[in-house]
Amino acid sequence: MVIAEKHVQQLRRWFKVDKVDESATMSILPIAANIPHSVVIMQPYFFPMQVYGRKIIGKLGALNRVIGVDVADTDSISSDAAQIANYASALIVPSNFSRSAYISSGVKAPVHVVPHGVDDFWFTTHVSFNFFRGLLDFKAKRGVKLIQTWLLHSSFRKGEDIVYNVFSKLIKERRDVALVVKRPMAVDVIVDEVKNGSPKPIVSIPASWLSEEQIRELMDVCDIFLLASRGGGFEHPPLLALARGEVVLGAKGGAWEEYLPDWALAPSHRSDIIFKDNPIHNGRGVEMEIDTCVSMLHSILDNIEEYKVRVKQHVDTYVKQRFTWSKIGELLRDIVSLVG
Repeated sequence: MVIAEKHVQQLRRWFKVDKVDESATMSILPIAANIPHSVVIMQPYFFPMQVYGRKIIGKLGALNRVIGVDVADTDSISSDAAQIANYASALIVPSNFSRSAYISSGVKAPVHVVPHGVDDFWFTTHVSFNFFRGLLDFKAKRGVKLIQTWLLHSSFRKGEDIVYNVFSKLIKERRDVALVVKRPMAVDVIVDEVKNGSPKPIVSIPASWLSEEQIRELMDVCDIFLLASRGGGFEHPPLLALARGEVVLGAKGGAWEEYLPDWALAPSHRSDIIFKDNPIHNGRGVEMEIDTCVSMLHSILDNIEEYKVRVKQHVDTYVKQRFTWSKIGELLRDIVSLVG
């Protein structure tokens, strides 16, 4: 939803854009098909097409001037999903990882890569803490560095077990770290050894939905973002962390390779099937090597200021050139113009 709103904001720089609820899909597509130069962007694409697809295709056949926006959370999509994808005039995905998954799974429609982005204010200096003042005070009082991770849904895909295995090993060897976990309803702080995969937070901050300003605070107070995901079409929070100068560590081979430097990628191996019986995402992902990840975290923690300088250099020379919403808006403009 957040990404879709950003797309709308950007497209309105060049086009008249009306937002329509997905429940109106059955009505909008036949009407739009008869309006010259109109383009329908379905975001997400697969869900409404699963619900209404057969009826829509029965009326229209190929979906002329329809752009589907979606992701590949694994390294392949199902044959049914590929067939649905092929009815669109074009598809937009957020990474080459997703594009490769579509094409290797039999998608013949044009697949364009449009990454997620950050607004310019993410690169400006942060001057105050409000929502996460308590977390900042906790950090100073305990004298710890904070490793954060986001576990909002799809726990196996997000690598919840990997996070806790890494932290369990790390906390046995040093006591100057705490784990900050963004959950659907809270931000939990964990400092003790994880037992049986069920850590108990010593601090829990209610946080069901965070504004961009609050997310920026969280990124600023934390030192390292542990991206343990096995799959995902892009993974937006680590890009936000990177933009704020936070060190991000992820597994080699995932979609996040497109915005992380090589030194921030831990060796990995291919994972098991990520989703059981998923009608769209039926493939595998990558799984970081636990021991190597722990070793890399030791190096980062022991040389945190040096690594933050390296992050800043990477952001200035790479991220700002490719991942600002204004630049991404230009990619969207060109694709819409091509289809329309």
